[in-house]
Amino acid sequence: MNKLLLSLSVFAATVAMAQAQTKVTGVAKNAATGEEVYNLTVRLDGGAVSDAAITDRIGYFQFVDIPDGTYKLQVYGVGYDPYEKEITVAGQKELDLGDIKLTFNPNTAEVGIITLTDDELSDDESSTASNSGLLQSSRDVFARVSAYELGSYWFKPRGLDNKYNDVLFNGVRMNKMDNGRATFNNWGGLNDVTRRPDELTYGIEPSNYAFGDLGGVTNFDTRPSTMRKGVSLAYSNTNRSYRNRVMATYNTGLMDNGWAFMVSGSRRWADEGIIEGTFYDAYAYYLGVEKKFNEKHTLNLTSFGAPTRRSTGSPNTQEVVDLKGIYYNSYWGWQDGEKRNERVKKTFEPINMLTHHWNINNKSKLTTTISYQFGKESGSRLDWFKANNPSPTYYRNMPSYLAFNGASADAIAEREQLWRSGQISQLDWASMYRANENSTTGRAAYWLTADVNEDKTATAYTNFQTELTSNIDLTIAASYQNTKSKLYREIQDLLGAQYVLNVDDFNVTTNLPVNHFYNFNLLDPDYVAKKGDKQEYYYEINRDYADLFAQSKIKSKYLDVTIGMKAALTKFYRDGKFQNEMYKDNSYGKSKTYDFVDFGVKSNFLVKLDGRNFIQANVMYQTEAPTSDEIFPNARLNDVTVNGIESAKIFSSDLSYILRAPRIKARATAFYTRTKDEIEKAFGYIDGVSDQIFVSEVMTGVGKEYLGTELAVEAQVLPVLTVSAVAAIGQYVYKDNSDYNLYSDEFGINGIPYKNYGTAYLENYKLASGPQSGFTLGAEYRDPKFWWVGVSGNYLMNNYADPAPFRRTINFITQNGVPVNGVTEEGLKEVLKQEKFSDEFMLNINLGKTFRIGKYSAGISGTVNNVLNNKNYVTGGFEQMRTGNYNNAIDKNYQRMFGSKMFYGMGTTYFANIYFRF
Repeated sequence: MNKLLLSLSVFAATVAMAQAQTKVTGVAKNAATGEEVYNLTVRLDGGAVSDAAITDRIGYFQFVDIPDGTYKLQVYGVGYDPYEKEITVAGQKELDLGDIKLTFNPNTAEVGIITLTDDELSDDESSTASNSGLLQSSRDVFARVSAYELGSYWFKPRGLDNKYNDVLFNGVRMNKMDNGRATFNNWGGLNDVTRRPDELTYGIEPSNYAFGDLGGVTNFDTRPSTMRKGVSLAYSNTNRSYRNRVMATYNTGLMDNGWAFMVSGSRRWADEGIIEGTFYDAYAYYLGVEKKFNEKHTLNLTSFGAPTRRSTGSPNTQEVVDLKGIYYNSYWGWQDGEKRNERVKKTFEPINMLTHHWNINNKSKLTTTISYQFGKESGSRLDWFKANNPSPTYYRNMPSYLAFNGASADAIAEREQLWRSGQISQLDWASMYRANENSTTGRAAYWLTADVNEDKTATAYTNFQTELTSNIDLTIAASYQNTKSKLYREIQDLLGAQYVLNVDDFNVTTNLPVNHFYNFNLLDPDYVAKKGDKQEYYYEINRDYADLFAQSKIKSKYLDVTIGMKAALTKFYRDGKFQNEMYKDNSYGKSKTYDFVDFGVKSNFLVKLDGRNFIQANVMYQTEAPTSDEIFPNARLNDVTVNGIESAKIFSSDLSYILRAPRIKARATAFYTRTKDEIEKAFGYIDGVSDQIFVSEVMTGVGKEYLGTELAVEAQVLPVLTVSAVAAIGQYVYKDNSDYNLYSDEFGINGIPYKNYGTAYLENYKLASGPQSGFTLGAEYRDPKFWWVGVSGNYLMNNYADPAPFRRTINFITQNGVPVNGVTEEGLKEVLKQEKFSDEFMLNINLGKTFRIGKYSAGISGTVNNVLNNKNYVTGGFEQMRTGNYNNAIDKNYQRMFGSKMFYGMGTTYFANIYFRF
């Protein structure tokens, strides 16, 4: 009996010890001064535990009742580099981590200094105008430095368009179905919410939330408990797209009753930005409500949106820049003593989410989100009927047009003077009103219209993560998304007229006794549009998307291996609401449904040479369904699709050496990416194809190659001095010649909506992806008294104009199949040579200081980009489609008239910010 009792006692003690829970403690200190740092966020994640604490006045933090296991400890906050460490709890009563030494970093003190890689005021006529980027808070040296420095000048890592960047909120993908890009305006101004992503992967590195694309995955966890507790107030002043910004945030943190509430709001505005005739007016709001029911279940309600109105600037030819400078904008004119811009973008697509976090046990957790997004995007522009093009940059208004037609030198000089003086260089709103007033019928000659995209997107997403064994992790995620998108043209302002005819004046049948204008909607042939009415086109796109993602990570002492796979199903159909007279049989009603089944596989190998030196390799292959814009090239008028449409094939790989030492961090990477069977499209006029026609050009079988190296070093040479160097050397080219088609109403008149023009010979032409190479050298002094100053030099090179594909088809040098006279090899090489923009140097300076005011904190900071005021930097551009034949191309005046349209940098810009927190 005694032996039995003794055995039971030992067993009970053993069980108690096995189930004992540990208190984890530590103290956060400034690595340079040894001073304790308070008000920092400390997170402990692993198994069923996902908890947060705030360091107190002496830098102390603690977690109680922590079960045995392996955890990731993170410490982060304003003014300091994020700290991360893996800890193991193994039955001890208390685990004292001692001093956690943190490095002061001014970048984290600059509240919401946004370094975007897009010109928010550029027009959307080219993909070069939509290169939005993310504020990078990555631990990766290259990603961080290139985003803050090179990213200011439209540099895109690895040359990738941002359609390859997956942006997630609570696991829900935000990228649009029409072009694959995320609309950053939907959360613009919510910097306190999006400051520190829950996950930020670079390139094709593995993600815990999604399979990912070429540009990586960014996931935001919107729980208030994961963000800074307290009140934050900030004001910013800048001379870029907006002039002023105010932000306010209040977060209760997780209270004793398990509730947490957070609200955040901002406004950004400018009566006029740095580009002439532009304005900016944007609000933003966020509401987060979190309820932690117990250690297993947490529910989070999130609602956010950003109603935005902004006007855009025009891309310009070199002729226009020579006459008016880099800030010129052709989209505005004076009306009643005020500047009025015809191109106004409006965006408001609020997002509402409900997320459930379930810590199943200390090794498994399940996160599920349901989301609903709705709202509108619209972009206005002038339209006209049987009237002249009102744009001041219409080619007939330019001096080069006079030169092309043999005008005298005096006439050309007079036209140039009228331009320089401003007499004919802006929109003439008064003349458009007069033209409408002179109408005896009330029909509008000119009006302001808007292209509207009205989306409704419902999403369900679930993510299961578990630790199968101590060294094997498994992630399984699934999502379903349905998008119903209404697209139409809406009358915004009749400019004094009474109505707009719903007919097409561009395509006219002249073989009838009376000229016949084609009707945009035969279902209501007598319909006329008034303010707020739909006109010209109206259709819906329906998309269903479902995917399944699985990933496993196997960890060992010297090697970690991660394998991920995905399967996806995408369905599209178009439902026309207007029956266009030119496309009676394929414009109204539901189209065929297009199905795409896609898959992907990726792997990551991390070789741990020791605690500081690593070798990493990533490999990915996937297929990717086309977007709705690619499936229906001329969706506004019909549902005709491109022949042989299929999913793109993408292969990518990279190999890196990584150094993470206490005072030096470095990475050297070689990467290679190859895409096949992509689709590209563009709109515009072409001279030389049935005279002069407006077309939609569609290329299929597009293949691209991205090859390059990335080098980055960041060294703390002194406790107060850090130097960094980054080099990105890339070569991004078209690798395949493509099949070229033109869609035009000219063809539709004869019952054929498109024509094939053979092969576009684009192989080895450079991609217009911004600077293909960039270099940065910077130094930053961080004083122990919490002030800093930094300087960086940036050199950007190998930036090319987007080539016009039609010029690279045989049709460029033939007329009705007969070779054009006078074509020479030397002349052809000259006109087909891709335009390369100049290499440029930029100097940046940033400085600031943080303060402690009792238990409060405050700071002031500023950044000046392009200190030397370099105004020669072209951020991107594109050849106009207009030049459709060789004879026009060799004419210097014609080429000046229809030269490449370009986006210029802004010269010297600044951003100043002040904040107060308590």
